[in-house]
Amino acid sequence: MEECDELIKDVFVSYFKECNQQVIDTLYKKYGPYNPRTSIACCYMKCIVAVSCWNEEAIRESYKYVKETHNMLIKLQVEHQIFGTPTEKLRLKVLTAESLLLLAVMKMAIKRCIKHYLKAGMNLRKSWKMFSSSQLKIVELCENAGINSTKLDELITEGSLPETLEMQEDTPTETEDSFVQSFDLVEDFRSFFDNKETCVPAVKELKELKVMSLFGYGLFHLILSLIPPSVLRVVNLLGFHGNRYLGLTSLNTVASAPDEYRSILASIALLWYHLSLRPTFISNPQHLNTGIEQAYQIIEHKLGKEFQDTWLTLYFTATIRKLQGDVEGALQMFQTTAIKSAHLKECKLMAYYEIGWCQLIVWNWGQASEIFSDLMAEARWSKGFYGYLAAISMGASGGSVSGCRALLSELPGRIKKTVNVELDTFCSSKSEKLAISQNLEYECKLATLEMLYVWKCLTLTESQSQEIIQTVNNRPLDLSPTSLATSYLLVGISWRTLGDSTKAEQALNISDTIAKDDEKDNYITVCVLSELAELYLQLGQTEKSKQAAERARNDYRGYHLENRLYNRIHSLNISSTSAQVEP
Repeated sequence: MEECDELIKDVFVSYFKECNQQVIDTLYKKYGPYNPRTSIACCYMKCIVAVSCWNEEAIRESYKYVKETHNMLIKLQVEHQIFGTPTEKLRLKVLTAESLLLLAVMKMAIKRCIKHYLKAGMNLRKSWKMFSSSQLKIVELCENAGINSTKLDELITEGSLPETLEMQEDTPTETEDSFVQSFDLVEDFRSFFDNKETCVPAVKELKELKVMSLFGYGLFHLILSLIPPSVLRVVNLLGFHGNRYLGLTSLNTVASAPDEYRSILASIALLWYHLSLRPTFISNPQHLNTGIEQAYQIIEHKLGKEFQDTWLTLYFTATIRKLQGDVEGALQMFQTTAIKSAHLKECKLMAYYEIGWCQLIVWNWGQASEIFSDLMAEARWSKGFYGYLAAISMGASGGSVSGCRALLSELPGRIKKTVNVELDTFCSSKSEKLAISQNLEYECKLATLEMLYVWKCLTLTESQSQEIIQTVNNRPLDLSPTSLATSYLLVGISWRTLGDSTKAEQALNISDTIAKDDEKDNYITVCVLSELAELYLQLGQTEKSKQAAERARNDYRGYHLENRLYNRIHSLNISSTSAQVEP
């Protein structure tokens, strides 16, 4: 078992250090068909890469891997049902629960429709039941072996295990008032084998089972707490929900387990949450700093020395610099990351993607346009999105007006029905409007700043804020209502950056008045309401903040980029409610 874990860890290190994608496929083909631990480890890695770069071909290949692994685990469960030891059966149960969780995630990633959501929801429900019963079974196994389960939890994060653990004060006895009796002969037969003294598990086995269960349990809760509202409504109908705090706590525990390969996966999941997802919806800067600090601790102390100077640590360290405002430093690190990951196309494109955003953040529109044009040509993920970013940054730079207009005109025809339906629909709609605009440079600059805002990357300096206010004051007179509402939204954000909350509120209210009558682009209204909620929260006007957040959450459905904005609104609603009840 330990040799298997060491082999998996070595392959992971090779993948991240040498950017050798073949090592995962080789490991899966060599050991996967008969080793469920190796098979599920390969599935995790394939899914991480596929979802990170959102490559449709990689997503479908990952789904195939997971499906094959799940079928193998079902077969093994049947084989071990009667004669397997308790630990063997429980290990297979947890692995099966993990395969169901991955099947659900990849099913939602392949195609976003009600049919796939329902299938994914059923897999999530099966996974949830397996993880919950596994947690209870581990406690039961500890009791049967006379092991203190609390002490076992503490030992997960330690490097070595003692030969024996502290015995519990009260030895387990048969329950006298048992009123549930099984009349199923098969169940009685299984119980006979389960209670044999020879089946008492060792401490190492219990620790391994606990880590497996905690990892799957934590990943389940984190994923479920972050799924978009369209999926969430389906999941809620099935009668369960995710607890983000519980998920993060479980993953943190697993990330501290030095001898488990799942500690690497838990660390990657936590880094992804703290640095890529959390910044898109938090409203309190202090919470952002807390996430950055936790991510830094994971990179320094939990990933291990073997992962230092790999593209993985370089990528996340560069992301930390970007979030801290050191965009130039982040840009250099992302460029180094791209060079290190040159042999792994998906990872190289992820680095280029961040380089493009860094260029947008510092308003280097021309260079950003070149980066996104290259991504549109090379990447398989949402060519429409990359094309849209390339076009609007080209127009904002004052470059080729004809080239910009031609690209915008071509985009709706180029955009195919992909897994990124929401994003592609947004880009197609915006491209059609911009292509016929008589104020192309102004509206492209407006659209670029709008994308920076929606992606939570609009970190304005004082001079940039003043430039936005001046540009909007000198705006063309024939702007559409949507563009005019976006202009005032950006002015409100600029005044807030300059510290004038009165003018910021005035501009945001004007934007709200203009935007709320436009049924096709309600997302501008939602953006305005979220900004007002943040502003009121900052000013201590918690009732107003709560009203704005609740209006954004409850009054609007089906608007552009709803899945992206939902978690931000939900976070604001929680912040304003909790601030309201504080003494």
